[in-house]
Amino acid sequence: MQSMARSPWTGVFLLCLAALPARAADQNAALKAEGATVYARYCVGCHGVKGDGKGVAAEMLIVKPRDFTKGIFKFRSTPSGTLPTDDDLYKVLSRGVYRTSMPDWALLTERERLAAIAYIKGFYPRWTEQGAGTPIFIPKPPATLGSPESVARGRELYQMLECLACHGDSGHGDGPSAKTLAPDVWGNPQKPFDFTKGRLKSGPTPQDVYRTFMTGISGTAMPSYADIFSEPDGENIKEGDAWNLVSYILSLRTPTAGPAAMAGKEQQP
Repeated sequence: MQSMARSPWTGVFLLCLAALPARAADQNAALKAEGATVYARYCVGCHGVKGDGKGVAAEMLIVKPRDFTKGIFKFRSTPSGTLPTDDDLYKVLSRGVYRTSMPDWALLTERERLAAIAYIKGFYPRWTEQGAGTPIFIPKPPATLGSPESVARGRELYQMLECLACHGDSGHGDGPSAKTLAPDVWGNPQKPFDFTKGRLKSGPTPQDVYRTFMTGISGTAMPSYADIFSEPDGENIKEGDAWNLVSYILSLRTPTAGPAAMAGKEQQP
């Protein structure tokens, strides 16, 4: 059998194909190098040279800076126990974390933010091996979001799931378990969130609240409710109950808000 003639361009194509991983590695190395400069200029004061959250300013802060070396991040679109996506980290950099000393870094260019992310990921040795988790699906909020019926059902769920044990009957973060919580995985005291004041740390939109229920807040006492809401039994938990709980949580800080007020869009970073 005669062998097929090979195009003279085949060898060139194969050489280019073989060079792609090396080129990608070079580009990533260049991005991390840029990130080191950004980190040293803007981040090291709080997060520390080693990325362990022990910068020179850390002791003066009430809410301690994140320790990147543990690979545990509170705010993610990925399931509990998994690493965040680059998009998750980009959102935190771009909008900051409300009620903490982590500001929004809108002054940085998109390239600088991406470079900082590449560098920060290097503090956790297993990041390349482990990889980010797969983002959960967040459906569009229903038209009933914020309706009296949805809020009332959400309050039932709030009690049934014992959210009030930590967050209190009225959502002030003063439940009976609030003062007995062990420190978080970083060794910092835990204080249940007060839903009645200001913007939520993980984001202001209904989708942000929904995501928090479904992913939990890693490193803290806030669990994921994905198993409960993803498999409703039709009796205790019904289809769409996650959004009813969102309705109730948002009603605690906006008691007169209806569906239209709750469906506001988040400002772009």
